[in-house]
Amino acid sequence: MTIFIRTAMAAAAVTAFQASYAQEGAELGTITVEGSREADGLHLRESSGTASRLGLSVRETPASVEILTQDAIQQRGARTFSEALRGMTGLTGGGPPSSPTTLSTRGFSSLMYLYDGVRSSGAGVTNRVQDTWNYERIEVLKGPASVIDGEGAIGGVVNFVTKRPDRSNPNKEALLSYGSYGSTRAAFGFGGALGDASAYRLDYSRNDTKVGTIARNGERIDHFTSGLMVDFGGSVKLDLSFDYLRDDNQAYWGTPLVPASFATQPTNVVSTPDGRVIDRRLTRSNYNVPDDRNSSETYWLRARLTGRLDGGWSWRNELSANKADRVFRNSESAVFVAPASIARDQTLITHDQDFWLDRFDLTHKGRLGGMDNRFVVGGEYSETRFGSRRRFSDSSAATASLLRVPVFDPYLAPFDENPALSTGAGNRTNTSLKVKVSSVFVEDALKPLSNLTLVGGLRHDRTEVDRGIADLNLGSYTRFGASYRATSGRIGAVYDITPQSSVYAQYTNATLPVNSLFLLSASNAAFPMSRGKQTEVGFKQSIPEAKLEWTAALYKIALDNVLSRDPNDARNTVNNGRQSSRGIELSTVWRPTREWTLAGNLAALDARYDTLIEAGGVSRVGKTPPNVPERVANLFATYRPDGSKFEYFASINHTGRMYTDNANQIRINGFTTLDAAVSYRMQNVLLSLRVRNLTDKLYATWAGRATSQVLLAPRRTFELSAKFDF
Repeated sequence: MTIFIRTAMAAAAVTAFQASYAQEGAELGTITVEGSREADGLHLRESSGTASRLGLSVRETPASVEILTQDAIQQRGARTFSEALRGMTGLTGGGPPSSPTTLSTRGFSSLMYLYDGVRSSGAGVTNRVQDTWNYERIEVLKGPASVIDGEGAIGGVVNFVTKRPDRSNPNKEALLSYGSYGSTRAAFGFGGALGDASAYRLDYSRNDTKVGTIARNGERIDHFTSGLMVDFGGSVKLDLSFDYLRDDNQAYWGTPLVPASFATQPTNVVSTPDGRVIDRRLTRSNYNVPDDRNSSETYWLRARLTGRLDGGWSWRNELSANKADRVFRNSESAVFVAPASIARDQTLITHDQDFWLDRFDLTHKGRLGGMDNRFVVGGEYSETRFGSRRRFSDSSAATASLLRVPVFDPYLAPFDENPALSTGAGNRTNTSLKVKVSSVFVEDALKPLSNLTLVGGLRHDRTEVDRGIADLNLGSYTRFGASYRATSGRIGAVYDITPQSSVYAQYTNATLPVNSLFLLSASNAAFPMSRGKQTEVGFKQSIPEAKLEWTAALYKIALDNVLSRDPNDARNTVNNGRQSSRGIELSTVWRPTREWTLAGNLAALDARYDTLIEAGGVSRVGKTPPNVPERVANLFATYRPDGSKFEYFASINHTGRMYTDNANQIRINGFTTLDAAVSYRMQNVLLSLRVRNLTDKLYATWAGRATSQVLLAPRRTFELSAKFDF
């Protein structure tokens, strides 16, 4: 059935593409794109639905907002979400194959991910690798943002916006690429007018990436997105979408650290007090089972209905439904055991998720007491049903012996589903979950002066959780529930020093569960939500005569009610922990000459546990949280000689050191990488040759689950691509 669905969608899309091209080509003619892509700037005059529902521009918003357009994504060569996000200000880190976009920003890995402005509960558990082709832009709102989208956003919000129907842009485009180790990528998209007032859009991408420097490691993604915009007249419009995503990947969970005495080819990828290192002899090894599964299938259906009323009022209703099935069958842990073995585990997890959300709001633009005012009020309701089968290998000596393999043995036994390997409480469970969220929200933007905007917002969420756990080993069934009430707020001000320069300040807060609602235990359900707060000041400026835009932000974030151990009795779990960060972020785009465009960003922060007691009464006060580098910088340079059809591009990324554990005993050392590309414009085709990791740097990112292993990044690769515009 899955193969049939993929084939049918591809055939239908290709047929529609050919018909559309044949039909519209005579009317509209061929669009020839001259020259090269222009730098996108910082989009300070554009509005961002991620940061506010009031239609405020980025300059009017008292917060750090970053927008990455499709043109910039293509210019940087970002094929997946993870690659695109790592070039944005302060976003970095890694993530396991089960959750590949687990990045961190401003000292926290708790980010909320939106799909066309719609959240889906359990983002940290349900992230998937996706191709960037189907998206018009990526928007990032930094810092706590529960006032906009509810619980879960302490580090920030990332919104992936798909390409939408546009009557005024009836373009057709396609992409073909071939890269190192046989990696391929193919995509096309087209859209245009339907009738007198409506429009459509179809996009399909296929990504088959192979990481040849590590055995059995790669991604296969099929993604179809569509949009239909219908104008009913009288200001009422319907924006309808159906999207489909399928990924089937070979998973690499990390390379284990080994003692320096064992390593004959030690590297400086990591540093530990006891001298463990990454041995270059192991850098090509993948200790996952050869018959691993890391796949998902997702359907999205969305309908957005909008209209206008008299007196400056407008209304909007958004209905979104999502169904996803995921399978993870892996050996996720690889730990070195003397004298020369690797201890492994086994994990089998399935997800059966259904989600729907309906949101309605009313917006008014007018005057209040003689002052310009924008106001929105609304509410939303969502339900998530989530079922999961969970099978984990036990810690018995017999199981450990069976799963252990020699360090250099190329043969790895396949996954063994024998229940005898999963004895003990919690190792064979079937879980069910239902989450209901009811919310009301209000935002307001008031201009008491022509150059002063005051922005405020409130949101109240009521979350009901009902979870059941059937333990097949114990023959028991446990059912429990939890109810949470949370009110979030934001207040800020933007002062225009000049028409092109503004300074802002804001205070905002957020809430998030002490653990993912999908993984909530009966004991953790009794704890209230963690609460975060942020103060931020910043500056945004455009200097047209210098062709320069830049922004700066200073912030401080504190998160309370973090799970910890009782300092008086370390056997008891409490939630009196505290985590904080403070830092500075800078970003800029500058065209010093007609031929050169420079863009860059810098993030420097100090993140720490202010209060945290772990098992055994060990204090982690002053330690840096895992997956949080405290220095991140990116520089992008584009050179386009006058009158030339060539374009030259280079990017440099520097990521500072980070830790894999709360104790800060395993440090991933900082690294600097360089990418380069040259493009040639030939009529309606842009040919590009790209080299990633030009210096062939060996470096690592955070692996997520096991602290004693790291994810080695791909080494130097080449890619040749052709982008067609019709």
